[in-house]
Amino acid sequence: MQSRTLSVPSAYGVRVSAPTWPAETVVLGLFLIANAAMRLVRLSGTSGDLDEGIRGMQLLLMSAGYRPMQEIYSSQGPLLLDMLFPFYRLFGETLGAARLAVGVYSLLGIVGVYAAARAAGGPVGGVVAALLLTLSPNYLRYSRQALAEVPALAPAILAVAAAFAYQRTGRWPWLVISGLLLGTALLIKPIVLPAVVAVALAALFGPRLSIKMLLLVGLVSLAVVAAIVFSTGFSTVMDQMVEYRLRSREASGWNLAENLKVLRTTLVARDQWGLFALGGAGALLTLLIRPRMALPILGWMAASGALLAVYAPLFPKHVVIAVPPLVVAAGAGVGATWQALRDRRFVGMMGGFVLVAPLLLYAWSLPGIATLNVGFMNLDPGFEGQRFARSADIAGTIAALSQKGDFVVTDEPEHAFLAQRLVPPDLADPSSSRVRARQLTGESIVTSAEAYNVRLVSLAGDRFRSLRNFRLWIDEKFEPIKLYGRGGDAPQVIYLRNDVDMQQARRALEGFIQTPTAIDFGGTLRLTGFSLDRRELTRNGNVGVTYEWEALTRAGVDYHAITELVGPDGQTWSDEQLSLGGRGAGLDEWTPGRWLFQSSTFDVSATAPAGEYVLRVGIYDSKARADLPITAGDPRLGSQQEPIRRFELARIRVQ
Repeated sequence: MQSRTLSVPSAYGVRVSAPTWPAETVVLGLFLIANAAMRLVRLSGTSGDLDEGIRGMQLLLMSAGYRPMQEIYSSQGPLLLDMLFPFYRLFGETLGAARLAVGVYSLLGIVGVYAAARAAGGPVGGVVAALLLTLSPNYLRYSRQALAEVPALAPAILAVAAAFAYQRTGRWPWLVISGLLLGTALLIKPIVLPAVVAVALAALFGPRLSIKMLLLVGLVSLAVVAAIVFSTGFSTVMDQMVEYRLRSREASGWNLAENLKVLRTTLVARDQWGLFALGGAGALLTLLIRPRMALPILGWMAASGALLAVYAPLFPKHVVIAVPPLVVAAGAGVGATWQALRDRRFVGMMGGFVLVAPLLLYAWSLPGIATLNVGFMNLDPGFEGQRFARSADIAGTIAALSQKGDFVVTDEPEHAFLAQRLVPPDLADPSSSRVRARQLTGESIVTSAEAYNVRLVSLAGDRFRSLRNFRLWIDEKFEPIKLYGRGGDAPQVIYLRNDVDMQQARRALEGFIQTPTAIDFGGTLRLTGFSLDRRELTRNGNVGVTYEWEALTRAGVDYHAITELVGPDGQTWSDEQLSLGGRGAGLDEWTPGRWLFQSSTFDVSATAPAGEYVLRVGIYDSKARADLPITAGDPRLGSQQEPIRRFELARIRVQ
């Protein structure tokens, strides 16, 4: 009696020997464990990413009982926040919890590319695709941030895998599953539209040419989209997703050269040419060996490239949608070639030669890929320097000047989120794209702020101040009470409404002041106190200083505070000149008793000498173009013939 090898149909339509499944399960499990570890390390902390701040604020508003789109402005898709919210609530309501949700969905994407490439290239194809996606710097980076692209990709990739399963087996329930997943993906963020091409081609060119199967998957997807859109509100979805994107595109303009530059500096620079070579060679070999399976993959790749080329405005985060079709193409090609080699087919030997150069090119790029991945796993608060080190202080100031349940207006939602303060729901997304699209106007901001009785405004840039009605409202009803210097950039300013108890606010901020002083500059401006966050640091570190200023007389001119960090060699290694007017009314309009807090951070470069540094401050008269002399409070007065124009705050040890 002749022995036979028991074969069973796989979950994705490839007939394989049963004993391969334990090995495949172990390999895929190891991939998922490695990917989970890469996404969990240093998951908390601030990133300074506006979109992450928007996501955190939207989730905070959901916790307060507001609904996405119906109340909270959300231009991504009606399902995105509902996909993130369970993780956010279960794991501490932090930005790290929202990132955890994205990381979990990214693991589903790994499973999806494994299944899709396995359907086209067998187990070897699945392993290669999963490995390439694991190593992709773009996929890793955007799997670690609370953004919409990766959560949308997860069901989109699984939809493609299910469509490939239909193509291999001819079982129509796979197309129903594919349609459900595809509709869900489009409702998270429609940027995954290229997956529609792959699913449609797989349905059309299944075991046999069938328009009926194409209609089936299309109708299922359409039913999912229609059900969610109409339950959310058709006009609401059209306004926040469709009309917004059309207006944003019109306002931003489209430039092919700019889009290609973004693709070159993000997609190509991070994932390297080796991945493109592998993807291209894999697609070609799949076309030669299994042409029906190759058509959906080629369509997915082409549609992704075309969408990124015409998308406007295109941002680096968008390029991640091009990675899954590339790795599936590479995996399918390698797997199909391996199977052809095992069958001793000529096309397998030819394919082996074709793959040598792309594999070597990819291997050559691995050290650079590894370096990028290590960097992307290091999202601690100080990773990007002093800009992110200020976040905790800004959030602390917002919290000190407001109460739980108060609403604030800000163009940097992450700071309000860290302070656990709400913004008016329709201002949760203060992006420049929304301002340019005129879906966020000065009138609408003022209306929302007054409807929610906003008494505090925190502005990191001129996005809102460029709107005339908003600028007039701020200058009329608010006063700057704290500035955050940012080198050459315009300072971040925190404003309080002028009917607030200013003395109570001042007492709240004086809690941050460590050293009271009474240093008078020109008899006009007094330094009443200061604080340092450290007096010892290493090179390539920074030191933060906070001042409290008070006007003694009406100034008459707009004075600037000058701070400098002078090294043991007598060289100024870091300095700042900051107008105390707060981008609004200048200091020349201050009356006696008016006060202001200023916070700045100064870097010490890696090339600076070790030793003792002197941190000192002075006041510059912008009209006379001269420094004001110190007239009271400095113990050195009377001991020197020349006027003293810089007050020594502290000596700092740099190692």
